[in-house]
Amino acid sequence: MGIVNQSIDVYYTYRFLRLLTMDWKDTDAHKLGIIDEKGVPLKKPSQLMKSEEKDAYTVFHRLVFNIKRIIEALPFGKSKIATFAAALYLLKEQTKMTDDDIRTTLSKIGVDVDSIIFESNNKSSWFVLKDGCLAPGVYDLLNSMASPATGETIARKGTRVIVDENTKPIGFVFGEPIYKIRHVQTKQEIYVSAKDIIR
Repeated sequence: MGIVNQSIDVYYTYRFLRLLTMDWKDTDAHKLGIIDEKGVPLKKPSQLMKSEEKDAYTVFHRLVFNIKRIIEALPFGKSKIATFAAALYLLKEQTKMTDDDIRTTLSKIGVDVDSIIFESNNKSSWFVLKDGCLAPGVYDLLNSMASPATGETIARKGTRVIVDENTKPIGFVFGEPIYKIRHVQTKQEIYVSAKDIIR
């Protein structure tokens, strides 16, 4: 039962993260005219007649959309919460699942991990050195990032992080290197991919 429960956890965690970090305009609910570009409902669930509409606006969708709207009402809330690489690495750390376990679970629900999550995997940043280390220095976050310990968002988009010398990847998610670096403001460590920082 352990691997089954883990697979269910991965499935719902992935769906939650995917919806939470998706632009409103990219959701099926928006494309079908159920919500507007800010996530405000244009139709009530009772008004949905087509099966594709009902599938795009389930109780799960409404829950995530409500959370997303609450987050966006907060300061810095409109920033993307995390890249999928960093989010899945946190998931991997918590569940102890392998890349293959996660890939298998996601593929069962029709998710092509490589094309959806790591579309730009082949574009390496100039500050990733030949040995895979990040060039040391101070960077700005392109996305808000969560604490590896609690999962809470602690490092906001646009704030500074420090990369020490010889910062090698601490792990990989589907070939995407993940680094542990320090957030200047909170002095806490966070996980990032090279796509989460810029200088």
